[in-house]
Amino acid sequence: MKRIFTLRFMLISLFAAMGMAMNAEVIEYTDGDFKYSLETETKTAALSKYSGSATEVTIPESVTHDDVTYSVTSLGESCFYYCTSLTSITIPSSVTSLEDYCFSGSSLTSIDIPSSMTSLGDGCFSACRAIISIDIPSSVTSLGDYCFDGCKSLTSIDIPSSVTSLGDGCFYGCTSLTSVTIPSSVTSLGGYCFSYCLALTSVTIPSSVTSLGNYCFCDCSALTSIIVDENNPVYDSRENCNAIIETESNTMIAGCASTVIPSSVTSLEDYCFSGSSLTSIDIPSSMTSLGDGCFSACSSLTSIIVDENNPVYDSRENCNAIIESASNNMIYGCKNTIIPSSVTSLGDRCFSGCSSLTSVDIPSSVTSLGERSFESCTSLTSIDIPYSVISLERYCFSGCSSLTSVDIPSSVTRLGERCFYDCSSLTSVTIPSSVTRLGGGCFNRCKSIKTMTCEIPTAKKGYFFSDTPIEQATLYVPESSLDSYKATSPWSSFGTILPISSDGIGEIATDGEAGIDAIYNLEGKRCNGTNRGLSIIRMSDGTTRKVLK
Repeated sequence: MKRIFTLRFMLISLFAAMGMAMNAEVIEYTDGDFKYSLETETKTAALSKYSGSATEVTIPESVTHDDVTYSVTSLGESCFYYCTSLTSITIPSSVTSLEDYCFSGSSLTSIDIPSSMTSLGDGCFSACRAIISIDIPSSVTSLGDYCFDGCKSLTSIDIPSSVTSLGDGCFYGCTSLTSVTIPSSVTSLGGYCFSYCLALTSVTIPSSVTSLGNYCFCDCSALTSIIVDENNPVYDSRENCNAIIETESNTMIAGCASTVIPSSVTSLEDYCFSGSSLTSIDIPSSMTSLGDGCFSACSSLTSIIVDENNPVYDSRENCNAIIESASNNMIYGCKNTIIPSSVTSLGDRCFSGCSSLTSVDIPSSVTSLGERSFESCTSLTSIDIPYSVISLERYCFSGCSSLTSVDIPSSVTRLGERCFYDCSSLTSVTIPSSVTRLGGGCFNRCKSIKTMTCEIPTAKKGYFFSDTPIEQATLYVPESSLDSYKATSPWSSFGTILPISSDGIGEIATDGEAGIDAIYNLEGKRCNGTNRGLSIIRMSDGTTRKVLK
């Protein structure tokens, strides 16, 4: 009987709750430039949309509809989204929540948040590029994901001691933020929390923080001081190393320009030093694991030394690089790297983001260039790929904005996806017949392309030239394949399609003034004159010719 009574009571309670919910009604109401969602049960209103263009806005504490007064308690999701005329706003004390992206993209320069507020929603002030300062009241306990993402003019911020967590990407891209104090109430920093804070110079992690998300301080190029409170139970910055080390695993998870790696550290977390102003680094003998991209975009890095007793890595022949000894794979290099002839491959992100790299000699021992191996090497103007290389992996030269021409040797069989993506200065390309795999987006955003020679006998289908003006360029293809290329997209969109002449020399149009810029043999080595057999000639206008002597 007791069980039946309990079931009846639960059903009665459920139906009562459903009845209350059914009696509740949400009314959409517009009053001038303001649109509200009115909750009849609670007599509360959420501002759902502002459609005006005023520079200064005052939000009313209440709104009346059909003789019923509703208290304005929240600013709804995206209600002021990209209001680019809005510079100042007054929020009444009745408002308790700012919903996701409510001011995102607006032109606010400053804002006072009322003390009634308990949380700031995800992306609440994201992309508010003009905002200089903001006062967060002590009633707020959490800052949502990407709350201040992209607030490029924000120079400083006081986080009250009531806040216990900073969401993912909370201050991502706040490029003018010079300092921040993390209060001892905070227990966690979300992933990318301060990433791309380019002006941030120092940070102190209090003892209360026991959780750090991935890449918290990635690409903080001005960061020179990192201190972890000595009473922190999870992290430390032993030996004044200016870094954050996970104590139990001896893993360094964030470093900066002045970091010195202690001999007790055994691994570096992914992107540990990414984007820092690090100039030199010594890898101790204890280091047996290096995370992905841990030195990517370290454009100031000029010296890399691996302890000679390290069992996994070396920097043989004073090469200023890190080589995995067992595989002869170069993992990380810098602008002063000299690749030894014993290296057989360049690893993923090997030179990624090395914007100061102007040239590099790749020895004939190298057979593959890893994913993103030269990505965003923006000062690289030319590259000689030796005939030993058989593959160029995904995004290999993506973002090499100064690269003007490239000859892919006939040893290459694979061009990975977006291999030359956004090579905006690239004017001339030769693709040999040996290529059997042409990755999607391989030449997307190559905005300066003028000539392309493709020796592949069968026209391949795919999206290879998105946002590339091939309608203004000339394509040279094997004479026997001319009709195939003219009938196959995207090749058919080239402005002019001509056959490669029988001697292998493309009839490449020039202005009549072009001279010989350089001569190479089939191994990709520069020589003083044409040798007997086939030579490759690069003309001063960026085009190439193959000459048989």
